[in-house]
Amino acid sequence: MIDLFIKTYWSQLVTLALGILLGCFVTGWFNAGELAIAKGDNATLKAEHKEQVAQTATAALKRIVTANERADSLQIALDQTEKDLITSKLEKQHAIKMSTTGRACLNNATVRLLNDQAAGSPAATLPTPASKPVEADAAIATDTDVAQWINEAKAQYNVCRARLDTLIDWHFPITSPEENPHD
Repeated sequence: MIDLFIKTYWSQLVTLALGILLGCFVTGWFNAGELAIAKGDNATLKAEHKEQVAQTATAALKRIVTANERADSLQIALDQTEKDLITSKLEKQHAIKMSTTGRACLNNATVRLLNDQAAGSPAATLPTPASKPVEADAAIATDTDVAQWINEAKAQYNVCRARLDTLIDWHFPITSPEENPHD
């Protein structure tokens, strides 16, 4: 009986050892297959990610180039508008000098009031009038001075408006002429 027990014990032990070895072999083989599949999937994911990064970078670069081209276009248009406004201002200044007489238009109290100075303070710095003032010490504004001031104020306003319009165009592109908020 002990013989049978020992034979059975050894045969069971050998069977167990073979089972363990076979299990390790099958598990290793299965894991190797899964690892190969995972490596393939990983390579595919890396390639897809690389392609997506390249597409995103290309799209971003395209947006930057488009924005820069648009900014350059708007700046060129603004520069031309400012040049036209300055030319118009200078032409009007010349015409004002030809069409005004230089006679007193606003008295010294009115000039001080418009220049935000108190009645007792020194006279404001005024442009040299086209003709002599009525009184030697009077700070007056001639019709030429007033016309030049109006021309300068209009020119500054138009330049400011053109700059703001360009800034608005930059932030809110106009897709059709009907949408133009500037006119």
